[in-house]
Amino acid sequence: MYYCAESLHSRYLLTTKDKLAQQHGVRIICPDRPGFGGTTDVSPPNRVRAWLDIVEGLLKHLDVRHVSIVGYSGGSIYAMNVLFHLRHLLHPTRPYVALLTPWVHPSHSGVSALKIVGFLPNGLVGSYDRLLQLVGNMGSALQFGNILSGLVSSLSQHTAPLNPATDSDAVALEESLSSELFRRVTSENVRGISQDSLLLLKRDEYPGCWGTWNDYDTLVPLLSKAEKEQQAVDSLASLLRVHVFFAESDSMIGTRIAPAWLNHCWRPEQCGEFIEYASDTIANTSHNNILDLRFGVMGQIFQEMT
Repeated sequence: MYYCAESLHSRYLLTTKDKLAQQHGVRIICPDRPGFGGTTDVSPPNRVRAWLDIVEGLLKHLDVRHVSIVGYSGGSIYAMNVLFHLRHLLHPTRPYVALLTPWVHPSHSGVSALKIVGFLPNGLVGSYDRLLQLVGNMGSALQFGNILSGLVSSLSQHTAPLNPATDSDAVALEESLSSELFRRVTSENVRGISQDSLLLLKRDEYPGCWGTWNDYDTLVPLLSKAEKEQQAVDSLASLLRVHVFFAESDSMIGTRIAPAWLNHCWRPEQCGEFIEYASDTIANTSHNNILDLRFGVMGQIFQEMT
């Protein structure tokens, strides 16, 4: 499984999911995105291209031929580029993509706080990493009141009911480690979060920074065409499965307009007959915690991809 994480993209983020992954026979690949950890920072216009090079180069180095793709929040933009440009990396008989609370631009979501962020100068948005590290060094949580914090998912603790299929000990361990994971992430280079914030907002200064497809409503027909062409070459090729998981509460994209718009982008007449699309809203979750073991989503994804 190749994981394209939220804007705070660090190799640490899925460490607490490793035991569950092993139980399902899944290997998680979650490298730092440019500007995190020891990686070189890359400006918004070049981030997607650099990421595609990283994906292909790393998988070749690891001798991994096929993967499933999971994109979370802002990572959905990177995941969709992997799907669009590196489709050959998906498994030939089980091609699968999961998106968790995928980022939807404020022009489609209508979330007022993110619209305000859209009007902030690049210099402020581009300094978000320094604010984040300051807060991290103070030992505070990610939700520190700045409206820019909406561009990142938190490592939060909560008391929502456990999904019956989850391991309570694994959940307790994950929640006990959340502060330490956040400390480790922010103790390293996180410059990439500022560049990702600028990319996600699709500033006029960076045309085409999401890729040649520009947005989901133009991407889906292109994917449909590509899948149709693939079927013409290989009639035994399996349907591409795309599963989107929305949160019950979501301050980033909202819970009504953005999910409805995104589902409309993936409607049957857009997907064609070679893409199988599904979406679900996960009870008791927020944009920031939907991937926590407590809710069972990660286990469901592992089951679906194997």
